[in-house]
Parts: sequence; C-alpha cells; structure tokens
Amino acid sequence: MAVIFGLGSDPHFNATVIASIALPALVAGLVMTAYIGLEIRKERHVEGAVSELNAQLVRKEIQIDRLSTVDELTGLNTRHHFDENLGPEFKRAERYGHPLSLLLIELDDLPELGAQSSKLSKNYLLSEIGSILRSRLRAHDIGCRYGAATLAVLLPETNATQACAVAGKVRSLLATREFFGRRFGATIGLSVSQGIAVAPVKAVNSPELLVRAAEEALRDARAAGCDQVRLHEGTVEDRAPAPDGIAS
Repeated sequence: MAVIFGLGSDPHFNATVIASIALPALVAGLVMTAYIGLEIRKERHVEGAVSELNAQLVRKEIQIDRLSTVDELTGLNTRHHFDENLGPEFKRAERYGHPLSLLLIELDDLPELGAQSSKLSKNYLLSEIGSILRSRLRAHDIGCRYGAATLAVLLPETNATQACAVAGKVRSLLATREFFGRRFGATIGLSVSQGIAVAPVKAVNSPELLVRAAEEALRDARAAGCDQVRLHEGTVEDRAPAPDGIAS
C-alpha cells in the first residue's frame, strides 16, 4: 500500500508492475528476517554450548585439583601434596625457630588375615585409620597417604614430647576400636608401627634428612615388633624423656 500511494496516478505503474516490484521485495524481506532469526538462534545456541563447556571444564579442573591433593582411599592428602608442603614448612620452622615433627604410621602385619588377606581388607583398614587421623588433626597439620600401607603426619610447631603424645593417642584409639574383616566376617584388632623425627636440629638440616630420620625410626619400630613407637634419637636435642611405651 505504501508503494501505491507513493506512485500517484502514473499509468505506467499499474497493479501488475507494482506486484512485480513489491512481491519480490516482500519475499526477500521475509527471507532476510527468517535468516536473521535463525542466525540469532544459532548464536544463542553456540553461546549456551560454550557456557556449558566452560562449566564442564571448571568442574573437571576442580576434580583434577582434588585428585592431586586428596587420596581417595584415606581422605588424607596425597604424597604429592605432602612433598610440595614439606619444604616450605621446614623453611618456616627454621625461620621462626619452631619445631617441626614428622610422624610415619605403618599398618602392622595381621596374622588374623592369614591366607584370606586381600587388597580390599588392607584398603579398608587404611581407610579406617585415615578416618581416625582426620578427626584428630589440627587445621595446620598435614596428613597424607605416604606409601602403600604407610601414612604420614607433618606436625608444625610440635616438639618431640608433643609428637610422642600424638603417636600415643593413635595407639590408644586403635586399641579401643574394633575393625571388621570384610572377607572373613569377624572383628580384628589393629596395630601400627610409628616412627618420629623432629627438626630443625644440627643433625637434620634439610627436609630430606627429616624424612630419612623418620623412616629410620619407623624401621626400628617395625624391627621391635608390632604396636611400637620409636623416636629418632639423632633428631632431638635437649628433649624431655619420651612418654611410657615410646622409645628413642
């Protein structure tokens, strides 16, 4: 109608001519409108897909970060996380003159398991010990899955006497708790061997030496039999006597 009113009464512009001009323009306009609408919908779809992919990526990054810091079996930190924090904690102890203790805890061999011993049974027991440790650790302590059957607890601002008290508490908690052997349908007692080293002292002037001293103490505890705690004698200077049941 706008085209007709704009043309006036020129005889050359009859209805046929007008239709031949207006209809293609109208069709082209409709096609363009539909195309624009389609492109807008496509763009929104792409934006939505990109947003969803970004959200999935963030979730995966969180999962990867958690896997790199938390051991799935015990709920404690991973060995990688422990290794990353050992150096900074040692330097902090040196800088401020505060003691830093390392406690290694290893599951003793269980005759009760006998031939029925299985990875499932030992994993279950480790998960239970991990649960006990998580309930006792302070916010700044670092507990980790140190090895296949070994856990570690890095104890900042903790001297020999205090570290021995932690080990003693672990012993008492295990002694009063019954563990269920899933493969053989019975409750069993559980004990661990524990080794303790303390830094910084003259004999232990690096994180590596602290770990080595704690591992030596753990070997001594295992050699002495089940349910033993050993304090590495070369890592503690002017210490108080070790609590009952804990040898150095």
